[in-house]
Amino acid sequence: GKPKRGRLFCTPPWKGIMLETVESDKRRGPLFTAEHGGAILSWDHSQKEIGEGGAQIAIVHRLANAMIAEVVVVADRGNNDDGTSSVASSSATVLAVDCRQEYCPPQVAFLSNGALLLRLNALLLENGEHLRRTQGVEELPKDTLRHGLWLINNLETPQLKPVDVMLGGHGTYDCCNGSYGRPGAVEGFKIDNTRTRVVVTARRTGTKTITYSDNLFQLQLGEEGTLEAKLVETEESGKGCKIAVAIGENSIVYHHRSPTETGDLWMSGFDLSPGKKARLTETMPLSLKCKLTTPTEVTIYNHANDLPIHAQIFKPAGEGPLQPLLWLHGGPMAQFSFDYNPLLVWLASCGYLVMAPNFSGSTGNDLAFMNRVLADGCGVTDLSDCLACANYLKTEAVTLEPRLDTSRGVAVGGHSWGGYLAFMCMLQQEQNGESVFGCGIAAAGITDWFVQQRHTEVRYYDYALMGGWVYKEEVAARAREVSPITKATELRAPILILHGEDDIDVPFQQIPKFVEAAKRSPHAGASVEYHSYKGEGHGMSGTEAQADYLNRVKTFLRVNLKPWDFTDNPHGEVTAY
Repeated sequence: GKPKRGRLFCTPPWKGIMLETVESDKRRGPLFTAEHGGAILSWDHSQKEIGEGGAQIAIVHRLANAMIAEVVVVADRGNNDDGTSSVASSSATVLAVDCRQEYCPPQVAFLSNGALLLRLNALLLENGEHLRRTQGVEELPKDTLRHGLWLINNLETPQLKPVDVMLGGHGTYDCCNGSYGRPGAVEGFKIDNTRTRVVVTARRTGTKTITYSDNLFQLQLGEEGTLEAKLVETEESGKGCKIAVAIGENSIVYHHRSPTETGDLWMSGFDLSPGKKARLTETMPLSLKCKLTTPTEVTIYNHANDLPIHAQIFKPAGEGPLQPLLWLHGGPMAQFSFDYNPLLVWLASCGYLVMAPNFSGSTGNDLAFMNRVLADGCGVTDLSDCLACANYLKTEAVTLEPRLDTSRGVAVGGHSWGGYLAFMCMLQQEQNGESVFGCGIAAAGITDWFVQQRHTEVRYYDYALMGGWVYKEEVAARAREVSPITKATELRAPILILHGEDDIDVPFQQIPKFVEAAKRSPHAGASVEYHSYKGEGHGMSGTEAQADYLNRVKTFLRVNLKPWDFTDNPHGEVTAY
């Protein structure tokens, strides 16, 4: 196919951010070319005019291996004899390697003193250095991976210096907005035009009571070259996902989203005298706002490993019994933030108590938690967390919601990785041989890791998840163990399977084989409802497909999770006495 390469070009020379037009034809040319299958994620320059010497361009280069990125610098050595800039022919120097860019992509920015600020998932070495080469990175131990902000003061001899956004330092905070779905603003830290102030999103991690709501912090560059952190007051907008948009002399504009807000601009630090408001925009239709509810954040424990799991619980107002539904996010390197999640609210409005957990492999709670799903943990640690959530819904959730009705068990559902985990969940049994879950919905989920790695368009991502290629003997055994197709005939409860026939992320060809195998289940409670969507890919984005998808989900849950209803399951004739 066509080469998948990103290129960064040098157009007319700039001073600061102002473009000039002198001899522009001589200044054009690629500064940096990404490797095949890789991409240039972002870049920044040192604000010096190219051609004078001393200018530097820092580039974030994602490799074809989806987990790895490198921060490289291209330096200007002054103009060549023919007047062209030598920066285009300079070799790129690797400053640092990001070993987990899927947790959050690296970001770079030059400060006014020439230091480079980085958001990085860095691997610290025993000699006090940090990883700067990508060769053999998969074989290196990842125990010393650290996520956070860093400074490099001297690019000639790069040393990573941690920036303490919160007390406790690296490993105790997360500085990536995890808004699940389309973000309302460009995610990442924001720097002001003097390059002395930075505003970054951050939240505390590793605590017993976990929250997926963000805070904003302002970092001020001091005379000693250090960055001092200060909390930005955002109480006016409340809990939610926050992204800095612009930094003024005495104010900060940020984008805020929450379970009851689709996203608007707010201002902090402004003189809120009469006539001046912290909220700058109000774009959400009232007809939608009145339908949304605020979830409850809970922390439950997986007693198999005594580790905490963050979850949100959505429930509708009113009276009447609520049946439990465990809904799982995709990824798995993603998260359910304290964000606008209309699907979860809609499911709850249909009369269910919906739990949305951030299971092992999720982002937003430090690298170690995400790494639990890789290699031997794939389809194991995340599944264990899902089973712990099901147990919580069966035994403890009633103290939070007295309306909870578990008479027909707990349902599970999800899309993409959530669909894969739903398949895995539906094949688990209690000690008495009954299905752990009363029914399940699996959309766009993996059923066969061998077909998956062979045909997917994201094979390097799946390589990282499985910890290698499935054709290798040491990987094949665990790939077979965590492939739902292996135990498809163990299905013991109703399942709804939905998949797009043009899906290239989770190739469709693995689904019909699983369906046929599951239909051969000898267990009385097993049943399979299956529908594929022609012309739909992984996201099922077509309007008609989405409407059909949601209608099938709603009907399936009503029939298989709600109390028995004569209109859903008629039997015999209506007799009046």
